[in-house]
Amino acid sequence: GGAAGASAEGGGDGPGAEAAPAEAADFAQYVMPDTIAVRSSDLVIGGRKLENVVVGVSRHKTIWQASVDSTQANGYLTWSEPSTGHGLGKVTARLSSLVIPASASKEVQDLLSDGKSAAATIPALDVVVERFELFNKPLGRLELQASNAQLPAAPAPGGPAREWRINKLSLANDDGALTGSGKWVTRAGVHNTSLNFKLDIADAGKLLDRFGFAGTVKNGSGSLNGDIAWKGLPYSLDLPSLEGQITMNVEKGQFLKQDPGAAKLLGVLSLQALPRLLKLDFHDVFSEGLAFDGITANASIHQGIAKTDNLKMHGVAATVLMDGSADIANESANLHVVVIPEVNLGTAPLVYALAVNPVIGLGSFLAQLFLSAPVMKALTYHMQVTGPWKAPVVTKLDGAKVEPPPAKGMH
Repeated sequence: GGAAGASAEGGGDGPGAEAAPAEAADFAQYVMPDTIAVRSSDLVIGGRKLENVVVGVSRHKTIWQASVDSTQANGYLTWSEPSTGHGLGKVTARLSSLVIPASASKEVQDLLSDGKSAAATIPALDVVVERFELFNKPLGRLELQASNAQLPAAPAPGGPAREWRINKLSLANDDGALTGSGKWVTRAGVHNTSLNFKLDIADAGKLLDRFGFAGTVKNGSGSLNGDIAWKGLPYSLDLPSLEGQITMNVEKGQFLKQDPGAAKLLGVLSLQALPRLLKLDFHDVFSEGLAFDGITANASIHQGIAKTDNLKMHGVAATVLMDGSADIANESANLHVVVIPEVNLGTAPLVYALAVNPVIGLGSFLAQLFLSAPVMKALTYHMQVTGPWKAPVVTKLDGAKVEPPPAKGMH
């Protein structure tokens, strides 16, 4: 503790009577208390500081129970000692609140990546937190169920791997809910994390606000699904090694007219720079913030570079199609962008039908559109968007020279 006004009490009868022969005596049984109570303004446990704390701890055989009431955490925990003498046992926690401030991010990193095999240093967990706040972001209700497994030793050097399996991850608030499962494997000090996730979005704008991207989008609901993996610790997405697949489907929202700040990629996708750069005759579509009926996309990610051939945003004012790549680690893009301003020539139903088909790529979309409505070819704008997200370079292309890519599979 080391804190002013700390008090501690211990009590209870140790099971001294059933002591083993003296030479094999386990001294812990003589000195291990059965109950501890602490009240403190500051309590430091294992290098982690709790403020305004009241803690009660009791032990029954191999199960420890604790209640904690502090600024950072409120609720009940139990720890079951490992039955085999290996591993770290299991922690069950039911907390009304858990706050991990941004100032603690270094401590979290040190805790997870200390010299030992980090996956081996975290017990099995069964945690429910009603109000979870991480690094100053209110994330909602957390459920986490995870367990340790020791994998058989591989022929490769480095000995046996440890695997920490995330059997259930759930984070839910009024604006959205993330569910997922995954694993964290550590061998010879190298960490690999994989996650299968689904994000159900109730209000995309408010969800982005919650994660620190305020004022970028208004409304929007839908889903984002993915299977991703990276080299590194579970809580720190290592962008250069990111691999995976992502599918997005969001409906009924609007990009807001302002500098998207931290959400630089959203700035590229919302095309706010287009009217200024190209002096196009559909200025109001983007300058007031593109409203959309739907956004769909499939993307594959390899070594931190996301590629798509079918990002589609369709709305009353315009339909926007994109294919190309975005380098997430270096925050740069190379995208072919097609804008079809809404024109009432009976083609709207066709444009819409093609836009909501998730498997059709950009090239097939245009080929089918121009085949069915040749007049659309002259009304379609083609651009290349390249360079850094925060200051993309937009080049107008001649639509006649943009050939659809060769058909492949379902595209």
